[in-house]
Amino acid sequence: MRRLVLLAALAALALVPAAGGSSEQAPALGTLLARHLPILVLHPAERFRPVSVDGFLADADLQSLTPSGWERLDGPLPAGGVGLRLDQRLCRAIDGVAAISCYASAEAAHGATPVVYGAAFQVGRRIALQYWLWYPFNAYSPTVPPGELWQVHEGDWESVSVILDARGRPLLAGYSQHGEGQRRAWARVPKQGRRPRVFVAVGSHANYFTPGKHRFDPRIVEPVLISVIRQKGLEPVDRTGRGRVVRPRLVRVSATSPSWMAFAGGWGEDAYIRVPPSEPARYGNGPPGPAFHEQWRAPVADVLGWPRG
Repeated sequence: MRRLVLLAALAALALVPAAGGSSEQAPALGTLLARHLPILVLHPAERFRPVSVDGFLADADLQSLTPSGWERLDGPLPAGGVGLRLDQRLCRAIDGVAAISCYASAEAAHGATPVVYGAAFQVGRRIALQYWLWYPFNAYSPTVPPGELWQVHEGDWESVSVILDARGRPLLAGYSQHGEGQRRAWARVPKQGRRPRVFVAVGSHANYFTPGKHRFDPRIVEPVLISVIRQKGLEPVDRTGRGRVVRPRLVRVSATSPSWMAFAGGWGEDAYIRVPPSEPARYGNGPPGPAFHEQWRAPVADVLGWPRG
């Protein structure tokens, strides 16, 4: 079924009528990246902004899993490194939502300003602009303020994509949410000039087209998590609002530049979920970097496979 949906979406894009002569050229990719740089609207309760990874890297240890557990490695961050991870040494993810202040204070000590990491791809007659957002900590709870049921992980990579035709005209945007994301035709995307507006969910940093309460879509969020939240009498939702407006600075990246883009390990220590009255349970490590997501490997097709939002 997913394949049929994807083929239909590709066919629809192929049928977008061309205007003017076929010799019209698109602006340079760098120009397009700057033109459509997203504007982020945070929830009033959000403690984090998308920032440079430099502060996290300064505070993190590189670790390798051994028979006796995770052990620190000396030396620079390697290219590759599947099976390795970064661990922010100042805070503990197992503390859950109580650790928000620790991670926020650690990041604030670096005085970083908002940043978005941008890359552009030419794929046939389509151009894909990707904007990657880094948050030091993800602390999701279905309630605001957060309650005793929570899901956290150190390190959080989110993204916004804009898909354009060969002449640089936007066709649609895709906003990351949990396991995948949602897409929307450009005419329906909220914008300020040519820049898409993105409403960022508190805690999870999932990206939405509108402010408000957003019920979890089982095509995007693990159905088991949805079920657990409902069993506790809570709503499985993300919440966005009209808090701080963030206009991040653009930093261009490639698969190998800056050097940390080539690191294939996890950007964070153990991730945890707590379902009261149980103690926190480990469920994995931090996420991979941008170049190790399917969205990077298939920048047009992956976004076209996301549900419409």
